[in-house]
Amino acid sequence: MRTNISTAKVLTGPPVRAAGLFLAILFMAQVQSIRPWYAHWDKLAHFFCFFAAWWVFRKGLPAGKGVSFMLAALLGAVIEIYQMSHPQFQPSWFDFLADLVGAGLAWATSMVVSTMNGFDIRRPFRGLVPSAFRQRFSTKPLPAILISGTLVVVSLATLRAHGPAFGASDAPLPGSAAQGPAAPLVDNPFGVAPSNASSKRLSLWMGPMAASGVGWIRGFSPTLNAAQLPQGGARAVQFSGILEYRDPANPEAWQQYVRERVQAFKGITSHWEIWNEPPNFTPNTPPEVYGRMVALAHDAAKGVDPSVKVGLSAQSVNLNYLDRALLSGAKDKFDFVTVHPYETADLIPRGFEAQYMSIVPTIRKMLQARNPERAQVPVYFTEIGQPVDAKNDERAQASQLLKIYTMGLAQGAARVHWFEPLDGDSGPFGLIGPNGRKRPAYLALESLIVHLGQRPRYRGWLLLNGLHHAFLFEGPQGLVVVAWAGPGSDRNITLPAGASVIDPLAGGVRTASSLTLTEVPTMVVFPTTETAWTTQATANRARPFPWNGDHSRAKSIDLKAPGGWTGERGLHLVQPPVLREVGGEMALDASPRAITAFTVDPNFLSYTSQPVRITAVVRRNSASAAGFKLKYESRSGMKSVGWNTLPSHNEWSTLSWSIDDPQFVGKFGFHFSFDSDTTQHSNYSIRSVSVNKE
Repeated sequence: MRTNISTAKVLTGPPVRAAGLFLAILFMAQVQSIRPWYAHWDKLAHFFCFFAAWWVFRKGLPAGKGVSFMLAALLGAVIEIYQMSHPQFQPSWFDFLADLVGAGLAWATSMVVSTMNGFDIRRPFRGLVPSAFRQRFSTKPLPAILISGTLVVVSLATLRAHGPAFGASDAPLPGSAAQGPAAPLVDNPFGVAPSNASSKRLSLWMGPMAASGVGWIRGFSPTLNAAQLPQGGARAVQFSGILEYRDPANPEAWQQYVRERVQAFKGITSHWEIWNEPPNFTPNTPPEVYGRMVALAHDAAKGVDPSVKVGLSAQSVNLNYLDRALLSGAKDKFDFVTVHPYETADLIPRGFEAQYMSIVPTIRKMLQARNPERAQVPVYFTEIGQPVDAKNDERAQASQLLKIYTMGLAQGAARVHWFEPLDGDSGPFGLIGPNGRKRPAYLALESLIVHLGQRPRYRGWLLLNGLHHAFLFEGPQGLVVVAWAGPGSDRNITLPAGASVIDPLAGGVRTASSLTLTEVPTMVVFPTTETAWTTQATANRARPFPWNGDHSRAKSIDLKAPGGWTGERGLHLVQPPVLREVGGEMALDASPRAITAFTVDPNFLSYTSQPVRITAVVRRNSASAAGFKLKYESRSGMKSVGWNTLPSHNEWSTLSWSIDDPQFVGKFGFHFSFDSDTTQHSNYSIRSVSVNKE
């Protein structure tokens, strides 16, 4: 009998209770299904856990005050060290500091209590608890622990549901997988692309991305495994991977690397890009070599799993590079094409919607020319975004996101991936910013997905009042138009009957018969009945997308000073114009920058290599020497036509160049430029520039 009593005391004794608390805190800190409960008040959770830990170590072992503090500190250190080797967690000095503050305050509290001269801190509460319950509570430690633990869990749930955000969090944010049932796996076009740093912090952002309706993540940590992925709704998010650059001099090693990656991540992804935006992140590898590496990777990957999808990749919209790669062994060795049109998207606020809208159609032209059987493979924008910086505030970022996704889907991109979900090692690009705060861009994307649906159907485009871009989709609640203001002052539009206006940044919905457009896109939802809008949009879909007119059949295009809406007829100045008076007339001043760049309307000429003549009327601003090289996109990449010295500052001079190998694809959003190397040589002005087909 003595033995049984002794065993019971051991099983419920203070050391066991202390060890139990130690393990419970470790459990709460590391198990993904628990972490979302305290996502909004992570630092406070650290504080309370280690406040309690000190008391248990002090009274439960029992240990001295200093030893109890050291044990609590050791526990905190173990948690942070463990997280350093597990990329789904984010170790933090602030978490460890919160642990120390909690344990330290417990120590201080014990010193205050010990000076209260016999005052029993439990006395005021005795009347609230029946004596029988108090007796059982004090004589049965294991039930006491269970009851206390239940109260803690209930408190956590209550605070999680109703409490405020008490501090910055390194735990998963609200909207994590633990908060809802699993959603069906949908191949939707809305994706995100984390940086290298963010890919190692998956638990911080994957939940909110899934909650917003995002369906794809492009790029992940090499240490990712299926056990690290959240369960529930977030598992509806699919992954695509990157087969990183390897030395082309060793093709056997390259194929072995491909086989190992495809095999290792079979349970996570079946979509692989070959390299990340080449020739970036390589020793400027030529496209001919890249084409051969694509063919080798395709065969190695399909040998492991025939269902794997393998994709081409290129920096920005470098179709000159991809075109040559296709001719070098890759033309039948790919299942999709990826581009990263950052620079082209940057020009959208300048009114370059048509240039952005031409990306997928130009890719289709290239594929049709090189392999018609693969002309309709999916095209993905696997990276595109805009940071929050001195030039663009959070509202501008959200506006840009709406335009990027809307026009990406409208032109036929099968997926668009915003770079990135969480601020990482590339700057403040994230949909989620410092301290886990969702930026307006996150709310805009969430609203767009809600109203367009996870499988949006594009109907066509509109030019409202002849000025303002609008795009019509079929969504879950009816027809949806995404529209924003273009140039000009007539921004008031009349809406179809029964229309509702949605502010994607604020989330408000109101019925309206008219709307004043701004540069920030607005969504208009109306019943699925035919209206003048639907009829016009459907008809427009098959027409060339206009850019200050339709130049698809033009023989020549031009730009005349002062440029802008009235001076650009199919040829557009990339930079904002700077004007100056020269000889009594207004001209475009080239002197503030070394390079003046131009974009050709893609309906006039894109991809197809047709001989053209470029003509410029120019004049030096002073007696100082001035000149430039003509640079243009060609079948072999960017080419340069020798140095052109401007002869006079007293009169206008006409310079002209015949080009027989142009291939205008808009790699960086422009097609040709006048490059003076430095502003020392750009002291000239431009009256006009024209491009004529020969």
